[in-house]
Parts: sequence; structure tokens; C-alpha cells
Amino acid sequence: MSDSSSGHRPFRIAHLSDLHLTADNADARHEPKLANRLTGMNDTFRRIAAAQPIQQADLMLVTGDITDQGQARAWQQFRKTVADAGLAARTLVVLGNHDVCSLSPRIGSHKELRRTDLDRARRGLVLCGQPARYPWALEVRKDIVVFGLDSNNSGNLSPVTNAIGRLGFRQLAAFAGLLHKHRDAAIKIVMLHHSPSIANRPASWRRGRPPVGMVTRWLHQLPEEDRRAFRLLCLTHRVRLILHGHLHEAEDRLVNGLRIVGAPAATEPLSLSAAASTPRRFPFFHYTVGSPSGRITRALRTIALPVAPAARRS
Repeated sequence: MSDSSSGHRPFRIAHLSDLHLTADNADARHEPKLANRLTGMNDTFRRIAAAQPIQQADLMLVTGDITDQGQARAWQQFRKTVADAGLAARTLVVLGNHDVCSLSPRIGSHKELRRTDLDRARRGLVLCGQPARYPWALEVRKDIVVFGLDSNNSGNLSPVTNAIGRLGFRQLAAFAGLLHKHRDAAIKIVMLHHSPSIANRPASWRRGRPPVGMVTRWLHQLPEEDRRAFRLLCLTHRVRLILHGHLHEAEDRLVNGLRIVGAPAATEPLSLSAAASTPRRFPFFHYTVGSPSGRITRALRTIALPVAPAARRS
């Protein structure tokens, strides 16, 4: 994916997350609110991928939960959509917790289930031509390097622990090595699924946002020892952007000098209450890397799509 151009024009990046593709378009997305589940994500993603803002991007980044339950057929849906849209050579993804963990009850040893989960997720990545060994780093332009991390607790085992994140010492050590290797890159962008920082109650009020509960923070951000080490590495090596998903909410904040952006669920419309004649809007983040300045501008954008029969709540 390395681009040998000298970058004489702005470089455009579309950042999507939490697609939750399913084996069949009519399948409902797995989520805690079982009586109010979204369907039609496969069709929605096909239409998003064909939309002009995504087609014009030089790079599409997806920060996890490509699939809803890691099914092979869901990975195939992603592969076909990206290929049909002409995006295969300019797409990078990292795994999310839904890509790794089976959410159905199972019987087996911890070791066996973990191996099954991780093997299935890696097969999906390989099928889609994506890096399957973490952490990784890819030069997408001479001055831009994208790093990918697996924040999924090395495989979870149940719906209770499914959402919890973790990087671990070995991955952090390898990540440090990659940052050093690419130390001369002017623009470093890091992708992972879990948030490296969710504001506590006082910080939330200062930002004008409702506070996030303790349980939600525990489930959706990295543990303290991981997030401190991760942020220190990123700060030391002048990482320009840290991108994540998982929360299904738009987040754009500066934390200890680091720009951290969380993308909302791209296949979930901002409103489901609009009339059938009103297009629904699907959110994503857009970044423009200026050349030759290297200045990065950020914008939360939406793609308007006419209501499709499958894009509803069952």
C-alpha cells in the first residue's frame, strides 16, 4: 500500500467503525438492547462504500467490529463490498471485539476457545487481504505511516467479558519497536478498537458531555496500565492521530497533547425516527493531510441515503 508519490496534493482519509456486518442482510445486530436491534448493515455498508465521499478518499480506515459475530460469511460480505467499490487496495482495518469473540454459549477449555476465536478472526483478515499479525505498520505515503494494534484482550470468552480491552506488555513492546523504526515519518496514525481514554465525570462535565458510568468505562477503554504506557509511547514518538471505535459515538478530543478520535458506528443512522421519505444520515470522520505542510484537518461528516426496507429496527 506504499505510495511512492511525493504528496503534491492533500491526502484524504475516511475513518469508519463498527460496521457489524452479518451473514445475511436480514440478521439483527447483536447488542444489549435485545428488543430494539438494527438490521440491514450489509446493504447500508454497500451503499456507503459506493458514496462519493468514500470513493474520493485515498484511504479508508475501519477501527474494528467489521463483523457482528465473526462469521466467515460476514467477512465475505466485507470483502465483496470493498472489492466491488474499488476500495480493496486502499482499505485498512483492525479487529474489534465482535470480530474476535463468539457471543453464543460454548463449552470448552479456555485455551481451546481462545485459539478458536483468534484463528477465526485471522482467517477473516487474511480473506480480506488485511494484516493479520499485530502490531503492524504500513507506509501509505512517503510521509504517512499507519499503525495497527489488537486491543481485544487476546481473545475473550463470553458476552460478559466480550467488550473488555487489553494490549499487553508484548504488544506494547513490539509497538515501541515499530514506532522507533518509523521515527522519521512526519505523520503517524495509530488504529485500535478500544478507547485509550474515556473521560471521568469531572472531565465530561468540562467538555459539556454527559458523564460515562464506571461500568461503561471499564468495558470500553483500555486498562489503566495499558492506556498509560500506550499514550506515553504515542506522545514520545509524536503520533499525530489515535483512531478508535467501540463506543458507537463520535469522540474528538485532545488528551495530554494527543489527538484521539473515536468514530461512531458507520452503519447506524443518526436518526431512525425520520419519515420514510427523508434520507437517513450515516456518520464517519474525514481527515485531510495538507501537503506540503502536513497539517491535518478533521471533520465529522455524514452520508445521506434513502431509507432502505432492511435498514430498520426489528
